[in-house]
Amino acid sequence: MAAGSNRRLQQTQHQVDEVVDIMRVNVDKVLERDQKLSELDDRADALQAGASQFETSAAKLKRKYWWKNCKMWAILIGVVVIIIIIIIVWSVYS
Repeated sequence: MAAGSNRRLQQTQHQVDEVVDIMRVNVDKVLERDQKLSELDDRADALQAGASQFETSAAKLKRKYWWKNCKMWAILIGVVVIIIIIIIVWSVYS
C-alpha cells in the first residue's frame, strides 16, 4: 500500500507542478498584457494632447487667414471704387 500511495502522491505532485507552471505562465501573460495596456493608454493620452494642440493651432490659423481674406476684399473693393470714381470724373470733365 505504501508504494501505491507514494505513486499517487507523485502523480498528484506532478499535477500540482503542471498547474503551478500553467498559473505562472498565465500570471506572466496577465502582467505583460497590463504593461501593453498601460503603454497603449500612454500613447492614447499623447495622441489626445496632440489632437488638442492641432485643433487649437488650426483655429488660430483659420482666424488669421479669415482676416487676411477680409483685408484683401476691402482692398479690392477700394480699388474698384477708385477706378469707378476716376472713370466718372474723366467722363464728366471730358
